[in-house]
Amino acid sequence: MIRFSVYILIGLFIFIMFFTPARNYMNSLFLRDKALVKEEQIIGTVSGYSPRVEEIQKILKDTHFDPGPADGVMGSRTRKAIREFQKEKGLWPNGRVDSKTWLELNREEEALKKEATAQPLVLPSEKYPQDVRSEEEIARIRQPQEKVTKIKLPKDRKKQIQIALQKAGFYKGKIDGKIGPQTKEAIKAFQKAKGLKADGAVGARTWAELNKYLKE
Repeated sequence: MIRFSVYILIGLFIFIMFFTPARNYMNSLFLRDKALVKEEQIIGTVSGYSPRVEEIQKILKDTHFDPGPADGVMGSRTRKAIREFQKEKGLWPNGRVDSKTWLELNREEEALKKEATAQPLVLPSEKYPQDVRSEEEIARIRQPQEKVTKIKLPKDRKKQIQIALQKAGFYKGKIDGKIGPQTKEAIKAFQKAKGLKADGAVGARTWAELNKYLKE
């Protein structure tokens, strides 16, 4: 009875040590062959050049995996890149392009196409010059700028400008009909307050605003 029990234990040991790994190995071969069939159905033969393999290599390269040169040949570097891709996607890393791997590769390709055709996001601050800081200045830039015609203003008009600036509270100098530095600074301050381009030149829109004070 004891001898029989020993034989049973030895038999179990042999089965565990030899038959179970052999079975697992056979299963892995079967699954590998099954995956190979799936790969051949998807990309065709992998011996020599294949346009589908070249496409896969380009997708892998664009997604920051290294399949080597995109030569359309399924070499060891391409297999390694496929395994790394499969690991990242939570797939069985067999290095072969089965249906699930092919689906994920296609998803990556579509994402890359969308990214390439997407319009860049422009933040509000990027629509205007970098020296713009305040909302007031942004609003001023949005307004249509007045067209300034460079003409020689008569002395009376220059005096009217100074009078209007004085009434508006921007000029405290002498009414002499001379557009000097003090008058120019007053014009700029007035333009800024009115949301106009503060360039110190009296164009049509600036004059229209100044003229309101002359009528008071």
